[in-house]
Amino acid sequence: MRSSHTAWRMSACRDRVVADRVWATRHARAVAVLVAAVLVATVSTARAGGVNVTIGSVLATDGEKPEFDSRLIAMKPQFDSLFRYSCYRLVKQERRLLDWGQGASFDIPGGRYLVIAPKELRDAKVSMQVMLLEGGRPLVDTAVALRDHGVLLVGGPKQQEGVLIIAISADTE
Repeated sequence: MRSSHTAWRMSACRDRVVADRVWATRHARAVAVLVAAVLVATVSTARAGGVNVTIGSVLATDGEKPEFDSRLIAMKPQFDSLFRYSCYRLVKQERRLLDWGQGASFDIPGGRYLVIAPKELRDAKVSMQVMLLEGGRPLVDTAVALRDHGVLLVGGPKQQEGVLIIAISADTE
């Protein structure tokens, strides 16, 4: 009798954990959409046209044999000068054309979301609001000015056996 009661309690706990994960995922997506809407309402528009925003998620690890993803070769000098890992692998990349003042949410591995809202182009720099969310709470919320056609590398959270590096690039049309 006791073992069936214990099994029932364990089953109820598992069901609760699954329900909590589903709720947290839905909640995080709703928060990301809300944050994007708020960012859109608060940023100023700069000029007609738009900006191509590319978000790359790179897994950096230490392996026995150095390895560098060929899709990242143009950024190799930046990786080498900023980080000390032996292996870099692009695990996800997404590119979108955004209007000035338009916010967008990008899924990042590990259940995170990156919300980007380009504000304006001034002095050949794209200024944008950047927010990284995990489970509905902001981990990073900052304004950046990125050289047009430039790339910003952000050393991020632990991921699997390494660290996730987020590459943010902006190209005006």
